[in-house]
Amino acid sequence: MFRVDEQPETLHIYVVREEAPKPQFFPIFFSVLALASLVALPFAVPYQQPVTRLTIRVPAVPFAIRMFTAQVAITPTGVTTYPATTAHGILTITNGSIIGQSIPAGFTIQGVATDYAVYVPGGNANGYGWAQVQAHAVVVGKQGNVSPYSINSVVGSSVYVRNLSAFSGGRDAYSVKYTTAQDRREALMKARAQLVSMTSGLHYPCKESQFVGASLQIIWRCQFVTYQLPQYLHVTVVTIFDKNLLIHAWFVAHSTRIWVK
Repeated sequence: MFRVDEQPETLHIYVVREEAPKPQFFPIFFSVLALASLVALPFAVPYQQPVTRLTIRVPAVPFAIRMFTAQVAITPTGVTTYPATTAHGILTITNGSIIGQSIPAGFTIQGVATDYAVYVPGGNANGYGWAQVQAHAVVVGKQGNVSPYSINSVVGSSVYVRNLSAFSGGRDAYSVKYTTAQDRREALMKARAQLVSMTSGLHYPCKESQFVGASLQIIWRCQFVTYQLPQYLHVTVVTIFDKNLLIHAWFVAHSTRIWVK
């Protein structure tokens, strides 16, 4: 048998004192802040009385009928253009020859032309042969309105052409302005806009009368109304309903104190 001698083991034990726990600052700060907010909230937000809204119907109190007038000039914008016209007249043709003469249509002399052909018989023992034919001025306009005997010419050796009366009907081109439906509508809108600015207030639909000439005149006959309400009501909208008024309003109900003995 063998014997083994073991060496004893030495143990070193150290005792360390633990530090005291540190106080938590931020959680405590926010808790205090939240509590203070809850306490101060009723003082920061003032108490508001409840608003009561209502719709009531009250009788309309009429005033005397009032009249309003607006007058607006109508500016014509329509244009009608009339073309120039041609002067017309009659030519008298005398034939001094014993041989008849034929004058064709469109025969031109001194600024006039025949409208159709004409035959002028020859002269005889009783006198010259003659005929008349309608003619027109070659140029259009009033310059074709020639006076009597302005045309006095000899054609050949025996034919005489004259106008014993004036040519008439010649007229230069011209334009005329006229009032269109749109012109009247624009004048009506302007007149009504003037009347709207005059008739501010509570009234029934006005009765309108119109008078149209060089200008447009409008007359409105308006029936104004009013109403009576307690002073504590604040009116927001008023609508006329037949002979009554439909009123939307609001008010603040005052708090009532209850005394307890």
